[in-house]
Amino acid sequence: MSTTAVARRYAGALVELAEEQGCLDPVTTDLSGFERLLASSPPLREALTSPGFTGDEQTAVMRAVLGTGELHPIARNFLLLVAANGRMDSFAAILEAIKERYDDLRGRVRAEVVSASPLDEATLATLSEQIKALTGKDEVQIETRVDPELIGGIVTRVGDRILDGSLRTRLEHLKNSLLGQPVGDA
Repeated sequence: MSTTAVARRYAGALVELAEEQGCLDPVTTDLSGFERLLASSPPLREALTSPGFTGDEQTAVMRAVLGTGELHPIARNFLLLVAANGRMDSFAAILEAIKERYDDLRGRVRAEVVSASPLDEATLATLSEQIKALTGKDEVQIETRVDPELIGGIVTRVGDRILDGSLRTRLEHLKNSLLGQPVGDA
């Protein structure tokens, strides 16, 4: 089974349970915190994702890390289940799928905007309204990044859609168009 299918299956089960129990917000927050812990500790990440460790060993490591911490019980049990099933190598994809389901339930969409230079608040507000109109969502969370190689314009990613309005892409299209034209007789 592909990582995406695994992620969606785990995410669907967790989101359904947490939403039913009325605790989706704290569970998602706890899992995001655990993701940051994994990112900050390569040895822990290695112990939990290496195929050299069995599910039982990964679960033991997970129990030691989680201890009696303040995680929501559903988040704690979910992490133990993922470790026991040897799926911690898919945790980032699982968490991404959880966040997508969470956002969908909350009427929210996330967008990544890459621009050649930093965008001002007015431009971000206009872009947010355009994304709301495009997606039909009530709320847009925009993550921005600057890439000077774009030359100008912006590239927006909303879910699977990429809207490329960069000058670099426009110039590339123009170049291809010009190169594809037959040279006329003079």
